[in-house]
Amino acid sequence: MDQWICLLQNNIGDLEADLQELIYLSFYKFAYQYIYFLIRDHATTEDIIQDAFIKIMKHGPNLHASNLRSWVKQVIRNTALDWLRKNKKVKYMFNEEYFNTAAHFQREPSDIENDVEHKLRNELLHQTINELKSEYRCLLLLYYMEEKSYKEICHELNLSEQVVAQRLARARKKLLQHFSRKWINQNT
Repeated sequence: MDQWICLLQNNIGDLEADLQELIYLSFYKFAYQYIYFLIRDHATTEDIIQDAFIKIMKHGPNLHASNLRSWVKQVIRNTALDWLRKNKKVKYMFNEEYFNTAAHFQREPSDIENDVEHKLRNELLHQTINELKSEYRCLLLLYYMEEKSYKEICHELNLSEQVVAQRLARARKKLLQHFSRKWINQNT
């Protein structure tokens, strides 16, 4: 376990300033990628990181070391999702660097036509994922990017396995429908 996570069990006000800064910077690095993936705005991501850090500092000293890491992840995720719910009207772009689909499409590097088609397909896929509901994007992230099992997702989102399976199936179906329609329209 990361040492900084263990330090969350202490009252941060009792720690030296250098150690406080180290804990925050470690937390920042730990949380940034996940939140930025959902939000796609640097300033907002930093605000959410600060909110999550404050929540964790308030409750961290009361927790046991055995579940601290998963609890920290859950606080980060819930803080980001709360922000998304409050700001539904804001549209965020899906980040291509976190969803590289190169493994999904077989291609020959020397074939320029295949390279162009691959790039177009990836761009369209990212655009389509960006247009999905944040709930679906989050599930796709957890399952495909973080490679979490249904049980792990259930635990982190406090949902039943049946609900996760159902929502993930809906997310895949919506992604397939929208992507297929766009791909066909683009190629006609």
